[in-house]
Amino acid sequence: MRLIDKYDGQNDSHANMVKWMQAYGEKPQPKWVHLFYHTLDVIPMNWYVEIELHHGIGEWNILREGFMMTYSIDEALQEVKATIFRILQDPL
Repeated sequence: MRLIDKYDGQNDSHANMVKWMQAYGEKPQPKWVHLFYHTLDVIPMNWYVEIELHHGIGEWNILREGFMMTYSIDEALQEVKATIFRILQDPL
């Protein structure tokens, strides 16, 4: 099984990862980093290229975490909330 629909950045990023794992297996493989690029539509593909050019992507877990933080509103908001509370609790 292979993914046919490209991720456009508007759908649930968690659902996209679930489809990915169903299509490619539960155990991450080194080649996933480069295969993932081909499952992205234009805007997410640009995100991938930017990350690759500036930082390099060598590990699936790093790519997955960056993808989820970029395209998951709930997780991003939780991270912002945690940062704000950390700053408020520990002022300069």
